[in-house]
Amino acid sequence: MAEHGQILLADVTLNYRLYHDRTVTLRETMLNLLNRRTKRELFTALDGVNLSIAPGESVGIIGANGAGKSSALKLLAGIYQPSAGRVEVGGRIASLLDLGVGFHPDLTGEENLMLNGALLGLDRPAMVDLAPGIAEFAELTGFMDTPVKYYSAGMFMRLGFSLATAVDPDILLIDEVLAVGDAGFQEKCYSRMFDFRKRSDRTIVFVSHDMEAVRRLCNRAIWLDSGKVRMDGDVDSVMSEYLQGTHEKHEAASATPREWGSREVRFDSVVLRDHSGVPSRTFRPGEPIIVDAAISSSLENPVEGVVFGFSLHRPDGELVIGTNNLEMNQPLITIEGSISLSMRLDLEVFEPGSYVLGLALTDPVSKRDYHWQEYFHPITLLDVRRDPPVKLTSVDWSRN
Repeated sequence: MAEHGQILLADVTLNYRLYHDRTVTLRETMLNLLNRRTKRELFTALDGVNLSIAPGESVGIIGANGAGKSSALKLLAGIYQPSAGRVEVGGRIASLLDLGVGFHPDLTGEENLMLNGALLGLDRPAMVDLAPGIAEFAELTGFMDTPVKYYSAGMFMRLGFSLATAVDPDILLIDEVLAVGDAGFQEKCYSRMFDFRKRSDRTIVFVSHDMEAVRRLCNRAIWLDSGKVRMDGDVDSVMSEYLQGTHEKHEAASATPREWGSREVRFDSVVLRDHSGVPSRTFRPGEPIIVDAAISSSLENPVEGVVFGFSLHRPDGELVIGTNNLEMNQPLITIEGSISLSMRLDLEVFEPGSYVLGLALTDPVSKRDYHWQEYFHPITLLDVRRDPPVKLTSVDWSRN
């Protein structure tokens, strides 16, 4: 039996049945079943998953869409039962999975608090004491007598998060819904979760595509891939492997790395490092990219006036930014034999995500291309998501 705050998954498999017939009425559905016309298949959302999460851990679950992240949370919340294997979750669970889950649309905000409190095992006096603080944190003090069907998505999220963190759960389950809130309220949420995390017996399981959010909150990460645990370990290691795998998939379908030039002056090796000198391809907000390059010349005489440039592209090859030491009024390079150079890039990131870095050694006077490495070094620039990736301008429905 799992202790309070502990999570155990032993060889857990979760299958969904997918039905492919399009029925409108109950009668049609029953006739299809009796006549065996219904086409169905099994989809495996989780496949033999084994996990142990100790009380007090903050664990981020990452992976591509369809990897099984949300299915895993719903298993832990008790919404689904495993098709095979064993799930043990110790103590009181509070979850924030889908907007509106657990709220009755015709009940007011306060009535929904009382209902959810009862489902979590809290009596009415306890919830009456908690309700004012929940409403204040959610910034909904003037809306608690309003039926929640009139709430916006942001109001739903604020009330749900405030409730989930106010009832003192042993385990807090959070899906991507925090992305709905505005930036100010998101910071309030993270502050509360940091306070929750300080307690040695309280556990957080957090699902998000926002790598920076996972890094801020979690000390352990689990990478799910096609329903299986691909990697489980410290956040930076797992995130680096996951992002590298994502890069490789992008590269296979986008800009192809290529090299050209006379190679009379060439890059012998290039290593990308973070601010502490550790080789990395993932860079955090405000962190410089250090490019350490070993450069050599095969020419007999010293080569003067070499220009060292870089370019940054999206994975599809679109140029984002590029410059060199000549354009930036930096000293040109003289090369005799072999030398080592460092280039430090300080970038302000407005669009976090995957990019490819290119490097070049040229002579603008003789218009000679010594060595180009284009689309050559994949990197990921992290930052907090400030805006949704797509905003709705308008929508219309019309009958043809």
